[in-house]
Amino acid sequence: TLIFSMFLFVRSEPFITLLNLVSALFFGALMLTTHHKKDLGFLDYFIAPLVLVIKSVFTSSEYYFEYSQKKEGSKGIKIVETTFGIVVTLFLMAIILPLLSSVNPFFKRVVENFWTYLNLENLLNSLGLETLFVWSIRLVFFLAFIFIIPKVLTLINKNYDYSIPIHLRKEGFPLQIPKVALAIILFVFFITQLQFYSAGDEVLKSMGISYSQHTREVFAQLSIVATIILLLIYNDKGKSHMGTLLTWILGLQGIFLTAMAYKSVFEYINAWGLTYKRLYGLTFATWITGIIALFLDNYKKGGQAALFVKRSIIFSGVVLILVNIFNFDYLIYHYQKATTGQGVDYTFLSTLSPDSLSYSDQFSKLKTVTEKGEYSLAEYNNKNPLIILYKIETLQKKYSTFNFRTFSLFDYLQYREVKSIDTKSLREYYEKKVYY
Repeated sequence: TLIFSMFLFVRSEPFITLLNLVSALFFGALMLTTHHKKDLGFLDYFIAPLVLVIKSVFTSSEYYFEYSQKKEGSKGIKIVETTFGIVVTLFLMAIILPLLSSVNPFFKRVVENFWTYLNLENLLNSLGLETLFVWSIRLVFFLAFIFIIPKVLTLINKNYDYSIPIHLRKEGFPLQIPKVALAIILFVFFITQLQFYSAGDEVLKSMGISYSQHTREVFAQLSIVATIILLLIYNDKGKSHMGTLLTWILGLQGIFLTAMAYKSVFEYINAWGLTYKRLYGLTFATWITGIIALFLDNYKKGGQAALFVKRSIIFSGVVLILVNIFNFDYLIYHYQKATTGQGVDYTFLSTLSPDSLSYSDQFSKLKTVTEKGEYSLAEYNNKNPLIILYKIETLQKKYSTFNFRTFSLFDYLQYREVKSIDTKSLREYYEKKVYY
């Protein structure tokens, strides 16, 4: 939990930030819900945090701001509850009013008249929509934590079972036939796959399959099949010799499938460079391979399912930490840039986050080709140069006055590289070039 919380102040790429936030909350919730000795399964570990939150909402808090027992008519509590209710109401109105206005033009006119009467548009313009949005999100999180944390503290001090109720548990599914069928299908698939790999370009073209389509589809589909194999062998509780043999066969086939997926995506990377999808695809393939390997190791040793579940969760956390450390944005730009048939894809590269530490280099490239006059996409493959200029200006504006609440380490490192760059002339040139 602490590690992922720390990464929130280090990384700036939106998706990895979301992963870090979800991971911090998930592992934090697990820390609160898994203190009892009862062994939990996979679903238990995923359901427990959700049950904790739902149960907490309906739990009477034993902790208050007065640090004493709640008194009747306590003003402190009423103020918090009233403020929370107002914020939730405003949030709902922000969603409901636009939806209803889009359905009924008469209602839309009423809303617009009321908006004009309160002079809200001028108020929002003076405050700044972006500033108002950021502070609104902060306020929502602040009030949500004030509301839920005392209730969570109350609940975890009680001996409550967060696992799936015993009457909802299944003894095990009859999966012998599905395992046999899948094993046979995969053997046939491996034979045909060897034919596919040995097929030349002419054969692929006659089948209407391009090289990029072939590699993309193979990677996605094989990863999905490997996931299905894992779910199948994990949920089969049979103890027969045939069942054991099929589990080993399917497990090894699953690893072999992910090896094929690796081959396909590496071929595509060698041809067209790195992108988010390819790197996260490799990450998923690595994760599913590790989980299958952990399962087979636990299966061989006859270990309890609970031990495999715990090791899998720890392994998943390690994978997420490594994703943060490897910094995909930096790898994409500095290791193997994404390309198209027209060369390096600067249109895509300009969308990278500050984690890439590439803005200064991209600006220099843009400035150099612009000074030469008109250029072709073969010389500089960027269909919208305004993107990188906007990102540089956003960083310059963000750190013109330092604010620790919005600080991100890679954001700041990138800002130091571009703080003295003047984008005005290039921005004016490309605004006229693109829009006029």
